[in-house]
Amino acid sequence: MKNFLFIAAIGLGAISAVTQAQAEEPLAYGDLYNVEWCPCNPEEPFDANGSVVMGRTVMCPCDGLYSGYKKGFEQDIREIKNAAKNQLRKLNYFKYYLGLDYNIGSMSAGSKETSFDDLIFAAGPISVKPDDIMDDQDSLSFVAGARISKYWGVEAFYQQSYDDNTVTSVDNKTLNHIDYHLLNDYTTSFKAYGADLIGYVPLSPYFDFVGSLGLAQYNFENEGLFTAYYVDGTNKRDVVKRSFDEDKIGWRAGVGAQLNIADGIALRAMYRYIYIGGDLVDELNEFSLGLRFLF
Repeated sequence: MKNFLFIAAIGLGAISAVTQAQAEEPLAYGDLYNVEWCPCNPEEPFDANGSVVMGRTVMCPCDGLYSGYKKGFEQDIREIKNAAKNQLRKLNYFKYYLGLDYNIGSMSAGSKETSFDDLIFAAGPISVKPDDIMDDQDSLSFVAGARISKYWGVEAFYQQSYDDNTVTSVDNKTLNHIDYHLLNDYTTSFKAYGADLIGYVPLSPYFDFVGSLGLAQYNFENEGLFTAYYVDGTNKRDVVKRSFDEDKIGWRAGVGAQLNIADGIALRAMYRYIYIGGDLVDELNEFSLGLRFLF
């Protein structure tokens, strides 16, 4: 019995000594970090070599391997960020914009003459050459578009003649009587709307060559006003109006250049050929100068 008590006392003393020694052992690197996983000991929370103690990483034998994992992860993050920056740089070409163009158009007729008959004071039809009454016509275009990529874009527009174009002529050959003279006023105007596919050839961040191809609906609203005056020119005898409108779909092609003069502002100049194929207007040559506000 005495021997048993002696052995138990020795065992308790040894356990107490070990416990005291563990309590007095200084904290190793990693003790302050509540980490329960070591890359080289993922399955057992308590490693025999002391890499994980009481849920805290005291020493990880594969710390160098872990550092390698960490460096590789950081490199992957840098590559992802660089790829995102490059993609964003490409996407910077994607811009919506609004614009305004001032256009000068020169028209050519599709027929040699246009006739107006059934005028009560005329002995016969009044014939006129469309080229004589369709003069150069200024117009304004309101534009909305998007530059989809570095090389392509789309653009929709609405165009309207800036001012009605009026040509006046005197015609006394077709009158029934010689006691009055005839004054003819021909007023022409047009509206158009459509869309263009835009191509860009960038030479620098500040300058692009531009090409366009598209379709548009053209509505020509024209009127002839025929007024018979007495010989003294002070009084009207009769007034007759005749409309000679024409609606056609035309295709358009253009070339020009765009100068990016400031952040979000571009200046564009274009020449555009438009084929309409109508009796009144066959072709339209147009020069335009305008602004684009990008956002």
